[in-house]
Amino acid sequence: MAARTTLQRFLAPALLGAACVATLASVAPRARATVVERIVATVGDRAILLSDLKRRAEPFMLQVQQSVPGGAQRNAAISQVYKAVLQKIVDEELMEKAAQQAKVTISATEIDEALKRVAQQNKLTVEQVVAEAERAGMAESKYREELRRQLLEAKLLNVRLQGRIRITEEDLRAAYQKIEQEERGQLAVRVAVIVIHGSSHGADGARKLASDAAARLGREDFASVARLVSEDPSRVNGGALNKAQPQTLPPDIARNSLSLAVGQVSQPFRSGQDFVIVKVLERDPSNLPDFESAKRELGERVYMDKMA
Repeated sequence: MAARTTLQRFLAPALLGAACVATLASVAPRARATVVERIVATVGDRAILLSDLKRRAEPFMLQVQQSVPGGAQRNAAISQVYKAVLQKIVDEELMEKAAQQAKVTISATEIDEALKRVAQQNKLTVEQVVAEAERAGMAESKYREELRRQLLEAKLLNVRLQGRIRITEEDLRAAYQKIEQEERGQLAVRVAVIVIHGSSHGADGARKLASDAAARLGREDFASVARLVSEDPSRVNGGALNKAQPQTLPPDIARNSLSLAVGQVSQPFRSGQDFVIVKVLERDPSNLPDFESAKRELGERVYMDKMA
């Protein structure tokens, strides 16, 4: 199924970027020269055993067996898997130590919520996600442990960045304006226009006439100026167009109208050979809360954007 590819990528997440020193060694033989266990790396006082490495590599080895031809090619793939998984285990040990120092933990509830999010993102049930993980060679308990590690990494990163991320009033207002414009793109709007044709006056002439019209709007009513100077058929209606969805308007007019509240007038802008001035006469009601009411949610959104 299409979701399986996405899920398989999730089951084998990218390695952490933490630097580490892994010392490869083997256990010194006892008197009988019998190897009890092999140490493949050490992190501080923690020894990573070969059996740990093989256990963690099992799901990936299953994929190698299913997808890589035998012989030298498969041997090379197996070597790469062991190398990558070992690096991942070492990085995780470093992360666990950092989390302990920062007193960062992950609860069972957080793991359950993460599992639900994975299911929703892949349009599956939780049971189907677990079944996919098991088919990939990862038991449910191991999959939940993998989720815990990923959540711990994200939370630890969050703690480290908290003191380095500043959110200003300008950040909040910019985020609100972006959301506001996105919503306006879905709301029916009625605009009025003043259009000066470049084909009749040349680019410079049309620009000057549009600038003169914009100056008059500071003293005169938009409809009156439109009737006198606009060269669009809508001049007979004071420049007013029929109410419409933004996507049905000429693209330049629609784009400039999105930044305008009802009653506001744009500066002259070029549209093809013409110069245009737009006024928003009315717009369907917004469902957004006002800026002050939305500040908290905006702060969370801006914070996550900056952290990313």
